[in-house]
Amino acid sequence: MQILVKACSATKRGKSHRYDPDFKGPIKSRSCTDVICLLIFILYFIGMIAVAIIGIISGDPRRLAFPTDSNGTVCGIDDPDRPFLVFFDFSRCSPQKLACDTPQVCVKTCPDKYYFHVPVGEVFNISRLNLTAADLGQTVCIPGVDPNVTGSALTQAVKDNKCAPYVLNSTDVFNRCLPAFVFDRTISEEFVKEIVEVIKEILIEALSSSNIDEKAIQDGIDFVFDLGRGALVIVEDIRTSWHIILVGVIVGTIVCFIWCFIMRYIAGPMVWGSILVLNCLLAVATALCFYEYWKLINDETRVEEDFMFRLDIQYYARLETTWLVAGCISGGLFLILLLLTCCLCNRIRIAIALIEEASKSVVAFWSTLFWPLIPFTLEIFVIALWCVIALFLGSARDESYTLNNLAGLIPGNTTEDIQTVICGQTQFNISKDVTDAFCTFNSTYTVSFKYLQVYNLFGFLWLLNFIIGFSHVTLAGVFARYYWTFDKKNKPTVALGGALWNAVRYHLGTIAFGAAIIAIIQLIRILLEYLEVQLKQAKENPVVKFTLKCLKCLFWCLEKFMKFINKNAYIMVSIYGKNFCTSAKKAFFLLMRNIVRVAVVNKITDFLLFLGTLMVTSFVVLIAFFFYSFAQDYAITAFINNDILRVPVVRYYWIIIFLIGIGTFVVAKLFFGVFDMAVDTLFLCFLEDLERNDGSPERPFFMSKKLQGICGKKNKYSADEEW
Repeated sequence: MQILVKACSATKRGKSHRYDPDFKGPIKSRSCTDVICLLIFILYFIGMIAVAIIGIISGDPRRLAFPTDSNGTVCGIDDPDRPFLVFFDFSRCSPQKLACDTPQVCVKTCPDKYYFHVPVGEVFNISRLNLTAADLGQTVCIPGVDPNVTGSALTQAVKDNKCAPYVLNSTDVFNRCLPAFVFDRTISEEFVKEIVEVIKEILIEALSSSNIDEKAIQDGIDFVFDLGRGALVIVEDIRTSWHIILVGVIVGTIVCFIWCFIMRYIAGPMVWGSILVLNCLLAVATALCFYEYWKLINDETRVEEDFMFRLDIQYYARLETTWLVAGCISGGLFLILLLLTCCLCNRIRIAIALIEEASKSVVAFWSTLFWPLIPFTLEIFVIALWCVIALFLGSARDESYTLNNLAGLIPGNTTEDIQTVICGQTQFNISKDVTDAFCTFNSTYTVSFKYLQVYNLFGFLWLLNFIIGFSHVTLAGVFARYYWTFDKKNKPTVALGGALWNAVRYHLGTIAFGAAIIAIIQLIRILLEYLEVQLKQAKENPVVKFTLKCLKCLFWCLEKFMKFINKNAYIMVSIYGKNFCTSAKKAFFLLMRNIVRVAVVNKITDFLLFLGTLMVTSFVVLIAFFFYSFAQDYAITAFINNDILRVPVVRYYWIIIFLIGIGTFVVAKLFFGVFDMAVDTLFLCFLEDLERNDGSPERPFFMSKKLQGICGKKNKYSADEEW
């Protein structure tokens, strides 16, 4: 019966590895794997080059960067002599749409003087803004309208949206003319408030309407002013503090080096300490909850209250049911954690020992800590390539126009008196009674270019995952070579170079195979997100919405699972040199035969790496915060600030600290990514070692003596050998 059970188990989870006297670690005799997939990958990349050529021919990214006026003219491109864009009325800028629904025209230079339209016969009081006559200029009008007109003709042109009701001294910001005083820190708040009041008065008089939304005017002007001033201050803070950001990231790099080195000493105390603290917290929480429950049921002055949902936390604290439920939950969690700790104690010790060995292997091949710079640089290049192609494709659009006043449109076959408004290549027939119509330029994708964007997106995902897989295969080859070297004193000196050669020479097709699987799943997830956004714009169907949620959850889980399989398959590829499917099958069954160990090792490793990333990032961020907040309050900070590294005074220092934190986090993820790969590779090698060998002189274990002791194993002739 036992034999039958073992046979069934072996069938479901694959056969255990048998001893092979010729196996001495990663094999040297290899052949190219998954060549067909590599050819498809190369052909697809050639297709991306063709898509890029189509985009370069059809599009012009400058049309996305340079402004476009109301008639669809791209300032500086379609009209080279007029590279700047002027907005007629900043009060019609919307913070919700991040756009300005006002006439916009291209001009030769941004206005350097002020103009405020006043009724005929009146003169603007320049003393309100402390201006002189030399500070005043003329208005800006649409092409075909003379800005030098005066009197009632100018007043009518302003009402008809053909001339601007006011013009402000402006500065060029990405070819957009924005008020200069927004970026001038010397301008007083009183001047800003007064000019806002002037603009509101000008608009009310120019529009000659009592239905003026003053709040909308105020919001639009505040949006432009706050955006300009906030952006200026942030850019200035970053400019003056770039060296502080660089120093912060360098400090984070040094801390990561130290952390990887000391991980062999602190892994055990950190894991056992965390488990002990969590057990103690749950035990104390359980005791406190039941104590509060006991106090409430024995309190004779307590008033009975019915259970109901409230926002008042104190109400729930007065109910004995609250403390009883909380005590049961915390007590249950305490018992579960205690039982898991007792039952999985040995497996936790194995996980800690593997983490310690991973730290030794990383220190032994310290060049692997710099390896992430290569794939990181390649990833940046791929992202830049995708962005460039996407910009060219995105700038190849169909032009369309609308009018701001559609109520005056008249069918083309009418006999009424009409006037024709020309917007680009489009003509609109409107009633002669409508005088304030102006064009609004729009652009839309053609269907074919949408498909090219999808093609480009999939190529981007494939290339990105290819680089990740390439890094995994290379690092796995290094750490597998370390594990399968019996005498660690004789470890190879160029293990990274050998692993890199194997990956490039033999396994690019296998890497492309695994990357394609992940890229397909990610593309499906992106398309599901796009579909959900499109459906939200229409009337939502509950059934469709629920189906989309289920599909998104399904493919999220599938992506996580396939990334796990891919990673372990790449490890097997680096050891045995087989194709993707064979390696994935071998890795999957090996993990299934040791599923509990897999769960424990993965979770403890994830916990330690998360803790390491959190502590390194928090440490650097706290140092940065300390220096910005207490630069002169302590002797050590004052000495560093005055004699070593000057900390500049900034307005938004939290932006600098945030950037330092982001940079440190990225560096920590790169470093600990190497460490994570070391743990996973050593773990698979450890499982194979247990199945292949028995500790005899003919079949000695390659694992460390500490792992042998935990597993109850021992090499019969390795008493004098140490790792």
